[in-house]
Amino acid sequence: MGYFMSTDLINEIQESIAAYRASANEDPVINPYSPLAFKLARAIDEGTFTLDAVKASLSDLNEKAFKARVRRLRAYIGQTSPADNQQQLTAAIDNIADKADTFDQFQDHIEQDLIGLVITAHPTFAYDENTYANLVAATFDQPHKAHLSPPDSSLDLNSEYKQAAHALETFHKAFDKLAATILQAAQKHYPEDWKLLTPRLITIASWVGFDLDGRSDITWLTSVRFRLKMAAGQLRSYADRWAELSKRIEDTADSKTIGASLQAYTEYYSRAYDHIPSEPDDIDAVRTFSKNIATKLPDTTLSFSGLKSRLGALATHTKDSALATDILVFRARLSAFGFGQSHMHFRLNASQLHNGIRPLVSMEKSPDIASSKRRFITAVSSLLDTVEAQTVSFEHVATERVTAARLFMLVSQFRRYFNDDTPIRFLIAEADTPFTVLAALYYAKLFGVDDITDISPLFETEIALERGSKVIEELLENPHYYAYVKKRGRLAVQAGYSDAGRYMGQVAAGLSIERLRMKLMRLWQKFDLEGVELLIFDTGGESVGRGAHPESLQARLRYYNSYAARGLCRDLGISYKQEISLQGGDGYMLLGNTEAALATVSQILTSELTIPPRDAADYLYEDTDWSLDFFLKLKEFHSRLTDDPDYLTLIASMGPEILYPSGSRMTIRQVEGRAPAALEKLSQIRAIPHNALLQQMGFFSNSVSGLGGAINSDPDSFEAAIEKSERLRHILKLVNTALDLTDEDLLRGYIAQFDPQYWIDCLRFEKEEHRHRRIKRLVKLLVSHNIHEPLRRMNRVFDEDLIDLKDQLETMSLDKGFTLSDEEKNEYILLHVIRIALIQRLFILTTRIPRFASHKGTTTETIKLQILKFQIPSALSQLREIFQAGPDTRDAGPNYEGASYTPPNTSGYAWEHVEVFDAIEDHFNLIRDVSMTLSGYTGAMG
Repeated sequence: MGYFMSTDLINEIQESIAAYRASANEDPVINPYSPLAFKLARAIDEGTFTLDAVKASLSDLNEKAFKARVRRLRAYIGQTSPADNQQQLTAAIDNIADKADTFDQFQDHIEQDLIGLVITAHPTFAYDENTYANLVAATFDQPHKAHLSPPDSSLDLNSEYKQAAHALETFHKAFDKLAATILQAAQKHYPEDWKLLTPRLITIASWVGFDLDGRSDITWLTSVRFRLKMAAGQLRSYADRWAELSKRIEDTADSKTIGASLQAYTEYYSRAYDHIPSEPDDIDAVRTFSKNIATKLPDTTLSFSGLKSRLGALATHTKDSALATDILVFRARLSAFGFGQSHMHFRLNASQLHNGIRPLVSMEKSPDIASSKRRFITAVSSLLDTVEAQTVSFEHVATERVTAARLFMLVSQFRRYFNDDTPIRFLIAEADTPFTVLAALYYAKLFGVDDITDISPLFETEIALERGSKVIEELLENPHYYAYVKKRGRLAVQAGYSDAGRYMGQVAAGLSIERLRMKLMRLWQKFDLEGVELLIFDTGGESVGRGAHPESLQARLRYYNSYAARGLCRDLGISYKQEISLQGGDGYMLLGNTEAALATVSQILTSELTIPPRDAADYLYEDTDWSLDFFLKLKEFHSRLTDDPDYLTLIASMGPEILYPSGSRMTIRQVEGRAPAALEKLSQIRAIPHNALLQQMGFFSNSVSGLGGAINSDPDSFEAAIEKSERLRHILKLVNTALDLTDEDLLRGYIAQFDPQYWIDCLRFEKEEHRHRRIKRLVKLLVSHNIHEPLRRMNRVFDEDLIDLKDQLETMSLDKGFTLSDEEKNEYILLHVIRIALIQRLFILTTRIPRFASHKGTTTETIKLQILKFQIPSALSQLREIFQAGPDTRDAGPNYEGASYTPPNTSGYAWEHVEVFDAIEDHFNLIRDVSMTLSGYTGAMG
């Protein structure tokens, strides 16, 4: 391969990618991408290609990545025609009516909570708000700007709330269309009874501002502010809508009372919002707020249930069917969302509950230790025997220091002041012991909210998923929990694909959660849970590594809730609600505008309302010896992987800093009462940045690794399973999408940059003196950094397994699911090549940092190593403090003293700032731009 002389070097490199990959087949020792990256870096060094030219090339690739992201989103949604989505929805509702023997059957089906969406603020805001809007617009062939822009530097919880609120508003419009569709179908099939309906089928919830797991930046006041904002906005929407509707209604007392009540609520919540304290610990301000919010509404104001009753009466007496439909749609929205935009999910960590209840049960050990487990459960049960409900004030909330108690106090206050019966979810992370759930139940009873609160343990680690069904079984054996579940009529659990996929691999995680799901279902007969609904909230992201099946939204639902699990649920006669999360900016796109929201609701309900009968035999469930062995081998691979310090070295080698900050939640876990720590163990880094770093290295190990060895242990049985198991074929579509984006040569290309030998090889042919000297300094620095050998060992583990996987899959004819086009794949690789070149330049620039005496405990070597770890913002901040540029002295004023000295353009270290520090920053920003652009091809941020 000759040296590139073209001025359009990027195009030449892109055209050469295929040839270099082919040459690697002839000489497997060659990495096809390193020479291309080296040529680009050399051209920039020599001035034949500039950073501005790199920026121009990245701008072109940015537009192409935008189009790739749109193609993926369009395929994922499945149907982008509003007319076709409406038609599908109508057909699904008509199908229910056709199958129902009576109106009561139809009503039971239509008014159930079949499925729920949950809006979360996970840090997946890969782009700014306008970019997301443009991506959605392009997906639906609307005017747009084809450009990916990074998230705003001011991205915080408030801006996340704003984007979440927009998603909720578009969902409301789709919900109204759904309700109208149901009522129109009911009018056709049940002309005498249709006005009795309150359509439901789908719900939406939000935990934005209410999720305290691993966060210390959300105070009780944050949650109150967001709740009041939701109430004020929603009541204003209700009042405005009713003002329009009332123009078509005869001048009745009911209509006026409804309008006056809605207006009174709007003013009440707006006034309360205006009096929110500015600080959570300002007790005088809290008392003023309490006095204001405790002000009674006019006596004529209807309650929440009163509003629903009057609306029903109005619709019943209205002869105009179109008007009656609109009134009933209004009632359906009010019934579904109450005095807010959505249901609410609070979330906290099990340790926060343990810390709160510890003194009440004399707990000095972990509640999971076998020797003390029963004693602690007995102790908390004794508390439940005698607990009496208490009322609280906002002053109690403000002064309470126990997080768990404070949250349940908030639930109590929300119930008191938001005047509706909307259920509240209380999610508990790391709740893998019955004691934790019973502790939550104690607080729910103490503050009188156990009848509206669904306490939901989260199972997402290997241990929790293994224990999950046993935890619930032990809880059901406890009379307090059993009575609570029977009274609520619901048993709720949460399953996490993100963390499970990180620790077990995504395939093993999916199988493990399916196993948990089916074990839970079998408890219904054992404990006589007739009339109790099973609710499973599956939390995952929009990427293959975090549980989103890439083929389509409907395929994602089948991945979570398999045909086998659905069939078992139906056979046992269990009422079931499925919930899925839409996480952060990536997830909100499914509700990005009214067309997207309608498509999402239509595709989900079309799928869930037309579940096929349980399939005939599926090999995965028949040959349980093989399937269990397959599962265990996968799980064992990832258990070894996540315990391997070499794997942590790999994840930390580039670090979260190569990504633009994508949310208000920190990438390194916070621990209550402690500052964030540096990455020392895998559990410290959250699932999203962990998955994002695998994406950025071009190796989706948590979705593809381990499979090679698991298949190779019994290839004949695997081949038989592929032929006879729909479930396994469905899972392998996810694997194939990840495999399409996985390139072992890309990973090797990144690893090579940390290899002193690679740079020594470069030295052999380096004639330019300055560069020769800098490379020698870099070699010494990399030897000191000393991470290459762990990276090579990890690479060998991945390669060996990947070879086995590819060898096995090559012989099989499989539906590969969603993959990049050849052109997109070429662009995807080119982006990686450009970034490897930028990393080479960055590392060389590091050697130009001038030496300095120790400054506040920082040495020259420390800062250089920071840059090699991509901790560049911190390193540059320190360098600019140590080497200050100084003021410009060229216009110093009149020369009264007749001085002959002419100072240079600037004093201080201006040259170092421009030539070294600013250059490092420019390269780092371009590296981040590549990271952002790559997400257009990977289809998700983390």
